Amino acid sequence: MKRPSLKRSPKPPTPQQLGSAQGPPAPDDPAFAPLATKQKKPKKAKQDKQPGQHEKPSRAGGLLRRVARVLTAPARKIAGLKGKPRLVVWGVLAIVVVVVALQLRGGRDDEQLVRETLERFETATAKKDYQTLCDELFASSYVRQTASTGLPCEVALQTGLEDVRSPTLEVVSVEVNGDRAAARVRGTAAGQVPGEDVYTLVREGDSWRILPPRAGSATP
Repeated sequence: MKRPSLKRSPKPPTPQQLGSAQGPPAPDDPAFAPLATKQKKPKKAKQDKQPGQHEKPSRAGGLLRRVARVLTAPARKIAGLKGKPRLVVWGVLAIVVVVVALQLRGGRDDEQLVRETLERFETATAKKDYQTLCDELFASSYVRQTASTGLPCEVALQTGLEDVRSPTLEVVSVEVNGDRAAARVRGTAAGQVPGEDVYTLVREGDSWRILPPRAGSATP
């Protein structure tokens, strides 16, 4: 009678051992497909939006549009008018533009500037400052006309005002008409009979220049 063998029979392999022995499934293996479909691509992290990042441009654009509508509302209303009302409105606007332009131009008080020019003329004449008279107070047309006779302006004035002493000027009235002004002046000088004359002044740039009276005038 044979004795039973004491050797233990080998244990059956586990499923894990079987899987490792077979190796990983090939990409073409149908068993690999479910695994491939289950793997998802990593999602990109969303950038956190800062508060108000996209709201500021939209708010600014809306504000600009509202301002534009407010500014253009009068023009749209005028454009919608027809017939006589439209003509009346455009006529009123034209008058307003003309009045504003005149006020801006006359805002410098040209009459006062004319009087100041004549005051400087009186001072320069009393001091016999011929350079100031020719360069700053007399009209450029008068200076050129004097030079065309062969005498510089300063020499001509020195000859004409050499015997004039203590001259004074009193501005009686000033009338401004565009770029020209007429000033009625009463003049006196030592040893001379007082007299009145009209000085013509012309605008040159931002200043007023004097056209001296005709020869033989009683004013200095």
